[in-house]
Amino acid sequence: MATAVDISRHLHCPICKNLLAEPVSTSCGHTFCKRCLDQYINMSDPQCALCQEPVSTKPSVNVALESLLREFHQIHLSDLSLFTGDRNEVPCDICDEQLTFVAIKSCLICQMSYCEHHLKQHQSTARLKGHKLVCPVEKLDQRACSVHGRPLELYSRQDECCICALCVKTAGDVTSVESERERRQAVQENTIEQLGKMISYRREKLGELQEMATNSQAMIEREQQEIKEVFAAVMEAVRRAEEVLLGPLEDGSRCLEKEMEEKTQQIQKDILKYNEAIAVLNDTKNEEDDILFLQSYPCVPDEFKDDWTVSMDTELNFGTMRNLKAAMLAQIESKLEKLCSVEIQRIQKFSIDLLLDAETAHPSLEVSPDCKTVRDSGKTQASPGSPKQFDLVGGVLGTPQIMSGRAFWIVEVGQKAGWELGVVREGAKRKGQISYKPNEGYWAIVLCGQGMYGAFEDPPVQLQLSSNPQKIGVFVDCEETLVSFYDMEALVHIYTFTKCSFNEAIRPYFNPHPNKNGINSAPMVICSVNQTDIHM
Repeated sequence: MATAVDISRHLHCPICKNLLAEPVSTSCGHTFCKRCLDQYINMSDPQCALCQEPVSTKPSVNVALESLLREFHQIHLSDLSLFTGDRNEVPCDICDEQLTFVAIKSCLICQMSYCEHHLKQHQSTARLKGHKLVCPVEKLDQRACSVHGRPLELYSRQDECCICALCVKTAGDVTSVESERERRQAVQENTIEQLGKMISYRREKLGELQEMATNSQAMIEREQQEIKEVFAAVMEAVRRAEEVLLGPLEDGSRCLEKEMEEKTQQIQKDILKYNEAIAVLNDTKNEEDDILFLQSYPCVPDEFKDDWTVSMDTELNFGTMRNLKAAMLAQIESKLEKLCSVEIQRIQKFSIDLLLDAETAHPSLEVSPDCKTVRDSGKTQASPGSPKQFDLVGGVLGTPQIMSGRAFWIVEVGQKAGWELGVVREGAKRKGQISYKPNEGYWAIVLCGQGMYGAFEDPPVQLQLSSNPQKIGVFVDCEETLVSFYDMEALVHIYTFTKCSFNEAIRPYFNPHPNKNGINSAPMVICSVNQTDIHM
């Protein structure tokens, strides 16, 4: 192999510097590629490219050298992958510059890369057998100390960098690179394990997210279908009402057309008779014979007494319209009320963890230790009278405050004979007589007894409910400034305050009403939204 490398130095064209192709020799003894020499002679005088001796005859192919090149190719260039050429290949540092083989190993001690031939020489040297050989490494000079030029064999934990043996004087907490690698590998294994757990966790969350998206999409499609069905029913109710109202008008139109046809024919007949009478009168008016004139005088038809009006009975239309309006609106309202289940299902995601603020409770009220239940004790309790406390009206506020966004909670009123429920402005009046009006900061509904429900509007509005709600949902939307109430068992809407002027934080409001000899002793209970049985 060494001989082949020596010979290879003489097998390169002086012009193109590559291995000779079709070698030709001049009379002066120099050899070139045939193509290179021809191009050189064509571009200059016919002379040798090296010694400038004149070339008098056309150079011929050097058969001996061509045979030698062929043998060289067969022996040394049979596997072209042994030679460097690709950008990412690491060349052998020992090979000749003009014919460099690909390195197969790098020595971290010698800071050099070796091809297969020179690696054998390295491994055969006794003093080099302990050197660490690794896969070919680019830029080996970066593995040497930039200060002392020695191999980086140690690691400074203080400086967190690799150092050489001469750097130990200035570096602290020094260990071998092998020891540091073992430590780092342990950390690395732990990191890989933690990253694997993070990946598993995120894949699990991705699955949950996809399942949530699937469920949400199913819910959206279900709600879309419900809304379409409701509005299809509303449209059908409107269509039927339209048919009822248009039916008599269409009948009236047909009757009118028939009546007009009959009267038109009668008038045309009358006109014809009058024209005939005029013609006869015209024929006899110039008769000279008086006797003949009188004898031939025609009978003039009497004037017809016709009804020159067209009859149209609108009583049935107006009566039907009045009767149909209430029925149609009631039917439409009934159909649209089915959307309430969709609304209730949506607002539940805005549920809040609500507690009663015992500090605001009227002295006669008993608030449970878990601040979820309030009842009237039937007697006024001695109390120092907190500034935040209701002193005349038996009310209590909830916490936390609602300052923005949306909030939802459910209160069980059961079979109580009376209660008040809603929200109040934080700064609303709590002392003395209270005016339950929105402009005073109160938005609430009430059960006054004997099934009389109302909303504290100005003036109050009486509510007509088909059933007595036992669990009431309260929904607040600060952006849309509304407060809505729902019967959570019947899944129907009770009442909504709109265009509410909150202007500041608002708080839930509860009033269980006085306990009249045990008649209204049942408590008001804040329910957990997750534990309520709401069947959609």
